[in-house]
Amino acid sequence: MKHPTHQGSLFTPAIIIVDQPQAPPAQRASTTLTVHPEPHTIEITRDALAAQVIKDFVKHQRWEKELTLGASDDELSTALGTCWVSTPTLDIHCSVNPNPCLICTSKMGQELLRLEGPEIAALIRTHAHIPTVPTEDERARRLKQHLDKERAKARHDIFTAAQAILGDKSRKRQQGFTQAFVDLLFTDNFLAEENQSATLERMTSMLIARQWTTLKAMKAATELVERAASTWRHIESYWLDRDYFNN
Repeated sequence: MKHPTHQGSLFTPAIIIVDQPQAPPAQRASTTLTVHPEPHTIEITRDALAAQVIKDFVKHQRWEKELTLGASDDELSTALGTCWVSTPTLDIHCSVNPNPCLICTSKMGQELLRLEGPEIAALIRTHAHIPTVPTEDERARRLKQHLDKERAKARHDIFTAAQAILGDKSRKRQQGFTQAFVDLLFTDNFLAEENQSATLERMTSMLIARQWTTLKAMKAATELVERAASTWRHIESYWLDRDYFNN
């Protein structure tokens, strides 16, 4: 059965949802959009359209956390959030309230596809290859392991900036004094106020011991800790779902 849309313009193909896409006898039925130059129609099955829409979303979204930690169906059903997307042939609206839903309409506003939460989750899991949620202990182990990798990477990435802030002229890391300061950054609960205060105090003392004035030492320590804190907020915001930027 075909459900044609109204054609929006001479240059906008009409999409037709079909049970089976038509194809020349010598070819297999395709699961992608089948374009007919006359009279400007696109035939596609509902399942193929759903898969194509979700694939496009999956391709443009970050899934590192879900791939590492796994995700439940409830989490995946709301992963697309609330958004509007427009293509040359479709308008797509995703929402999570009151329930997860994805709606595709033609350019003339005719609904072609509606996906509810369970189907959204299943399609995302299939096309993004998201594993199911492991045990709580295993998930915690994976998270800790990954955050340790993020700490090591963050320390590596901040080293050159720290070296400049501290005035360390050594060409090789092992020959200078910067590493001792970098090692104080990105620790467990690094963003806690009391931990940042302790780190500032320790760094200031270390610089004063190197014959820095107290004011200069405090300024350098503050600049270094603030730079590191900004980096770690972005990491925790993604991996720990902490909202540091909307308050």
